[in-house]
Amino acid sequence: MQSKKTVLILAGGKSQRFQSFDKCVITVNNKPLIQHAIDKISTVADEIIVAARDKKQGEQIGNKIPDKIVLVFDSRKDLGPLAGILSGLKRASFPYSLVIGCDMPFINESVVEFLFEIASTGYDAVVPRWENGMLEPLHAVYRKEPMLAAIKEAVGKGEGKIFTVLSQLEKVYFLPINKIREIDPSLKTFTNINTPEKLKRYAKIK
Repeated sequence: MQSKKTVLILAGGKSQRFQSFDKCVITVNNKPLIQHAIDKISTVADEIIVAARDKKQGEQIGNKIPDKIVLVFDSRKDLGPLAGILSGLKRASFPYSLVIGCDMPFINESVVEFLFEIASTGYDAVVPRWENGMLEPLHAVYRKEPMLAAIKEAVGKGEGKIFTVLSQLEKVYFLPINKIREIDPSLKTFTNINTPEKLKRYAKIK
């Protein structure tokens, strides 16, 4: 029997390129940007957690998304994405969690299933890696206990970078992008809407 899956959506980024707007709740094709990601992964996930920056942002997001989704809040202000990963994994009910940004409306369900499938064979993390060596740590699956331990260890040393945490995990599978291209030839799954220009460009894409 396949193990149950958590999907953790990070919403706590500052959205600096969107000036005063919170990109997670910007409307794209008649629904909030974060809802596109939720809709895409709801068939794969047994549990969806959204990690918000603080209670204020959490309320704003909570008013826009379904009640069944769990909201958590960043417990640290100085850790960037790690703060949301830490809060989300602490709350996760299942051993493996996919971590994605709230601005990924084209996340591919089949790619997600593939990442979970590899992780379940005994890895602490499965992280896509491009041909040039660049990693996609916010489109990756992590095992709860080792990842929490690695984050706490890194933070204890004053390190707040996700790459430092990855280097402390024992079993990481760096998944070649070509393997993902076999499932998602255009690699739309990695598209993130992180500028107003991208928002305009992708607003018409369903």
